[in-house]
Amino acid sequence: MLHPTFIAHRGYAAAYPENTLIAVDAAQQAGAQFVEIDVQLSADHVPVLFHDRDLKRLCQQPGAIHDYTFSQLAEFYVTDAEKFADKYAMNKITSLQVFIEYLKKHPTLNAFIELKRLMIDTFGEALVLKTILPLFNGMESQISFISYNQKILKTIHDTTEFATGIVVDEWCELDKNTDWISEWLFCSYDGLPEDAEALEIKSKIAIFEVGNIGLAKHLLAKGITYLETFCIKEMLNAFPAENA
Repeated sequence: MLHPTFIAHRGYAAAYPENTLIAVDAAQQAGAQFVEIDVQLSADHVPVLFHDRDLKRLCQQPGAIHDYTFSQLAEFYVTDAEKFADKYAMNKITSLQVFIEYLKKHPTLNAFIELKRLMIDTFGEALVLKTILPLFNGMESQISFISYNQKILKTIHDTTEFATGIVVDEWCELDKNTDWISEWLFCSYDGLPEDAEALEIKSKIAIFEVGNIGLAKHLLAKGITYLETFCIKEMLNAFPAENA
């Protein structure tokens, strides 16, 4: 049987507040080779790690990331109180710069950087790329940029050496007439086609969200080895050959 390569979805998000340094570090300590994080911009264009379109679930605050300056966001805590109560009550929002400094200390940890659609819609492609891409200079072998927004990915593909990855919820969302091919394709498990021949594409396929052993084995049987999971430690323990 093929062996899976697990991608830590927003870090070790099952046990720590997602998209924070403690979640990323826990994933790395568990043995993750790949981590995926989400990026958005503050009102004053400082990139931070954050997934949701608003702050309610994770920070118990009104509004969105782009409604606040970075200094204001620095006063908020990423706790995910519904999941963790007050266990991480003092956990701060993680800036992209802090995450990058962590990656530089762990050069074998590869990162997928998801550029969120809300950020692109709010600030525009040009500002997003001008703000974020220079922060990763010299890290082309360690970083892949992913997004639902295929236009911004094509720009990255055409103008830089970074790998790119298209994200879709449904396989049918792929543009079959495109004149370029991304290195990666992220698709939800529920959105996979039943036709096995459709999976024979040039991009590496990564599936989200894979939270149990049975589903992982099912995908391996289809020949899909890159699996994104919130439960990185549990999944790595279930497939010890990953670290062999």
